Amino acid sequence: MKHLLFVFLLLPISAFADDLFVSNIPNGCSVDLKPHTYLRATFERSQYQCNSGDYLPANTDHCVACPEYYNCNGGNFIFNEYTDQGNKYKTIIDEDITDGCNKVFVRSINNNATITATFIPNVHTCAPGYYLPANVDGCRQCQQNNKCTGGTYSFNETTNQGIEQCTNGHAPIGSSVCYPHILHIGDDMVYLKSTKLTTPSLNVGMDDGIFYANMTTVPTRMNNATEHFLKIEYDGVIYYVCDDTTLR
Repeated sequence: MKHLLFVFLLLPISAFADDLFVSNIPNGCSVDLKPHTYLRATFERSQYQCNSGDYLPANTDHCVACPEYYNCNGGNFIFNEYTDQGNKYKTIIDEDITDGCNKVFVRSINNNATITATFIPNVHTCAPGYYLPANVDGCRQCQQNNKCTGGTYSFNETTNQGIEQCTNGHAPIGSSVCYPHILHIGDDMVYLKSTKLTTPSLNVGMDDGIFYANMTTVPTRMNNATEHFLKIEYDGVIYYVCDDTTLR
């Protein structure tokens, strides 16, 4: 009878542990860990809070000042190796940019930036007798039978500013007031007013009151649109009658 011989080999078998450590291990290399333990590091990305006016650049561990032509509103950001955080290109340019098409911020987006212009209307200060017409970038002389008291106005495409039609009176070109009546002398006229400027004055009675024209001893035309003079003698003195268009 044949006998079978069984041979047992005793092999040392080591136990492998695959432990995951997620916290710090003081003196980790000297502690009694299991044989062949794998230590796997875990990373938690740092967070940063940037104030308004700062942003977090890529692969940087601190906030820095906002670059030119960007908006940076601040906020909380997590470290990123590749991406800036908290800065956006300005799409509305509110300042002059010299050589703007060659600026870095335009080149960096392949020259496809959408830039929207903002406009601040020009402001004009008009003297009395002048107004700011619609869609005109400058003061103009007041129109006849209108008054223009003067003032400061912003450019407007559709609206006249600083001019008001005389509804119960008259006014020469470039006047700041309306006059209630006109005294006609031939083809010329003198605008009469309700307040007296000179002493003496030419007083003209109307149904609605007494109205005045100026009198001066200095040779003065009746109005600024004529070459004619109206002379009168009063108390032995020669006076020239005129309105406010030539004497104010």
